[in-house]
Amino acid sequence: MDNAARAHTLVDQLRLDRPPVGLAFVDRAPDAVPPIETAVPAACAFWRVAETTVFYADASRHYDCPVGAMTMGFELPEEHGPATQALLGTMLELEYLGQEELAHLPGVRRPHRGIVYGPLALLPVEPDVVLVIATPNRAMILGEASEAVAMRQAPALPAMGRPACAAVAWATNEGQPTLSLGCIGARTYAEVPDERALVVVPGTALDRVVDRLSSLTRANDTLEQYHRRKKARYEDEAAGGAA
Repeated sequence: MDNAARAHTLVDQLRLDRPPVGLAFVDRAPDAVPPIETAVPAACAFWRVAETTVFYADASRHYDCPVGAMTMGFELPEEHGPATQALLGTMLELEYLGQEELAHLPGVRRPHRGIVYGPLALLPVEPDVVLVIATPNRAMILGEASEAVAMRQAPALPAMGRPACAAVAWATNEGQPTLSLGCIGARTYAEVPDERALVVVPGTALDRVVDRLSSLTRANDTLEQYHRRKKARYEDEAAGGAA
């Protein structure tokens, strides 16, 4: 299945109002993929730009967001050390992060020098991860399609909060669909609405997820009608009894 077909299915079955975005971790810009010229304040701001444009961003384009650069697997130059320490210090002072959490901040482990971003439908390379901004209802269906929320001894859909970009690193490293509840940075820079969540699907699971979406969407729609009818029946019976 090509990226255009994958994107079409995701948008159609999940009723997305924003296109899924693909990321590919590469050593150099592929042919015909231009480097981005616009500076952005945070790594997650690239997600918003990538909804409409395919581009390549090297490591240096991520340095203005030290946390985002680290989660995307880029080593920060020494001159960015003071800014990084200042940012992390502020987060610790505000009790936004705990000191013990910093040691567990994931970063993309795959060697790479830059990232190709773009709408999945137009991405000219295989994505390493796909970002889907969806309602909780649709995120649930996406989780079902990935089998990450299947009933089992231990939950298999990691849910992460801040920073949202950590979910990208986790999904890439572990090959697991990952849910991000969305940090305040991503909600600001990537303009993720309060009523939306972010699901990161690893490229290795993408076709399996897409293949199952249609049947699971249909099942959820059918069950929704069943539950609505059942609810209405009980409401009618309660109203009749009260009369």
